[in-house]
Amino acid sequence: MTTEASAPRSRRTPPATPPAARRLDLGRRLRVLAGVDEGILDQVPLERTRYVGLGGVILGTAVVAGISMWFALSQVLGGAHIAMLVPTVIWALIVLNLDRWLVSTVTGMWQRRLLMLIPRLLVAVVLGFIIAEPLVLRVFETAIVQHVVDERQEARNAERDLLVACNPKTPSTAPPPQDCRNALLLASTPAADEARLAQLKEDARRLKAQVDAGSRRHAELIDQATDECAGRDGAGLSGRAGWGPRCRRLQQEADDYAVRNRLSANAAELQALNTQISELSGSLATTRNEYGKRVEDAVEARVAALPGPEDPVGLLERMRALDEVTAENTYLFGASWLFRLFLILIDCLPVLVKLMGGTSTYDRMVEHENRVRERIHDKTLHYSAERRLGELELQAYRDSEDLRRRRQRIDVEGKAADAGMRAEVEEMVRKRAEELSRRGDRTERRNGAHVGTGLTRPFSG
Repeated sequence: MTTEASAPRSRRTPPATPPAARRLDLGRRLRVLAGVDEGILDQVPLERTRYVGLGGVILGTAVVAGISMWFALSQVLGGAHIAMLVPTVIWALIVLNLDRWLVSTVTGMWQRRLLMLIPRLLVAVVLGFIIAEPLVLRVFETAIVQHVVDERQEARNAERDLLVACNPKTPSTAPPPQDCRNALLLASTPAADEARLAQLKEDARRLKAQVDAGSRRHAELIDQATDECAGRDGAGLSGRAGWGPRCRRLQQEADDYAVRNRLSANAAELQALNTQISELSGSLATTRNEYGKRVEDAVEARVAALPGPEDPVGLLERMRALDEVTAENTYLFGASWLFRLFLILIDCLPVLVKLMGGTSTYDRMVEHENRVRERIHDKTLHYSAERRLGELELQAYRDSEDLRRRRQRIDVEGKAADAGMRAEVEEMVRKRAEELSRRGDRTERRNGAHVGTGLTRPFSG
């Protein structure tokens, strides 16, 4: 009786409030963030202050989350932009709704609160870490940025020293050190060109010696064939002038020697080598003069490709720099973790405030209201099921009665059909009997007439 009687009271309509006052009721708006039922809270007006404060805590946590998202986006994008308001507001609303859900579901007695404490605190702690990190990076931004700038400058100096060591401005034929495998800048150096020029000169010298030797032998064969054709005297000559067999043979031997020893091809190849040597000698002089400037430009280009002190510092680079800075400085390490824990505690405040506040009168009324509504729902569901079952039973009874009546109707129709059939048969039998009776009477009358006629008729022989 007490439970059912309390349900209508919990839904008592609150006193009417002017529209302007409702619009300016900041406390009501904050209580909405705490997920309270104003109809129940109107029964315990002293609880309003508690839930106004809880709504303010939830709103403050959402604002801190939005500021954290703004700083995180500005660090990722390298600066602030008006478009960052959209993800910032969305993230603040997500955190606000999550905290509202966390505090609005923590109801009931202390045993139930303890069971719900651990998972909600874990969620709040994880969310606090996510929110706290961008703010920590923002607070220690000066030290972080300076550390990153120093690291970048050191990296650029080290890279420049390595490149200068591996790429001397004065050409050298010595092989580069082992550490210079990825630090060689110019594919073409004066040393390489000099080595190539020396190789070309050596090839040209060997080819020239071969061409000279072949040319001398070919000249000797040509002279011998000319002397034979001219009829001059000498060793191996016939002394007879003319284009005879011996003259043709010696001329053919000279031609075969020229073809066999590639005298024309070797001469052309030697000329091409000499051309390359001339061109490479000319370009080598220019390369020697410009090599130092080319090396210097290549070194500066490679160093300029590295992040400079004035370039934006990204989020991951800030996190790594914060870890390095705090690892070197114990004071900064402690300060960073204290501030991080402070922000995590701020994010956990909605749940902690709800849990540390204990079970309020409003909580007990909400719990009681839930139990009453659950009983009403169960009874309503039971009544609906009973009514549905009764309707199904009535429908089944109606269907069975309809079937019974249809059977009776079929039986009556069958009996009526049988009676009609019997009546028709009897009528047919009666008619047949009358017809047979009439036929018998006519036959008897005819037979009687015949008999009378036969007695009076004279016999004819």
